[in-house]
Amino acid sequence: MRGRRVLASAAILLMAGVPAQAQRSGELVLYSDIGFRGQTFVITGPRENVRVPFRVRSAQVAAGDTWEICPQTRYRGACNTVIDSQGNIAWTVQSARPSRQSGGLAPANPASLRGMTAEFFPQPSDSAGRMLSCERGSASAACAAQSADRFCRTRGWTAAAYERQETVGGRNYLADVLCTRSRVR
Repeated sequence: MRGRRVLASAAILLMAGVPAQAQRSGELVLYSDIGFRGQTFVITGPRENVRVPFRVRSAQVAAGDTWEICPQTRYRGACNTVIDSQGNIAWTVQSARPSRQSGGLAPANPASLRGMTAEFFPQPSDSAGRMLSCERGSASAACAAQSADRFCRTRGWTAAAYERQETVGGRNYLADVLCTRSRVR
């Protein structure tokens, strides 16, 4: 009898370390604790005014989904584009919506080099391909820096310490982005 209790306790502890999966496509699950634990708040479909009763510490999306998560209502503020579940974040969420990334982007090399305090992306990309450095056609350094910061936040980092732009076929893409836990510029 004691052996069964020990096995049951071990199974519960093992399952506690495995994040739950979002139930279906189009569903975003927000958690109050890191590692997909604590209170949950589920969002299905676009919500331009959300009252999440806690600071979001992890977020889970279904495989293949992309979400835009914003700190202000009506999809305003420094929004984060999330293409995969994030287990250690600190976000205020007041609006969120499924996002369909536009196609036609340059093919990407999604490889990165991750260390303990930083991650380097030679060709930053998401599920739709390479990341444009500036959405509105501008190729300014400030715009590229903001795009790199947003990209790093979607990967769970605080900011980009370094980035460059690469022109391919007349379009400017982010290149050589170094994401860190602190702003180093």
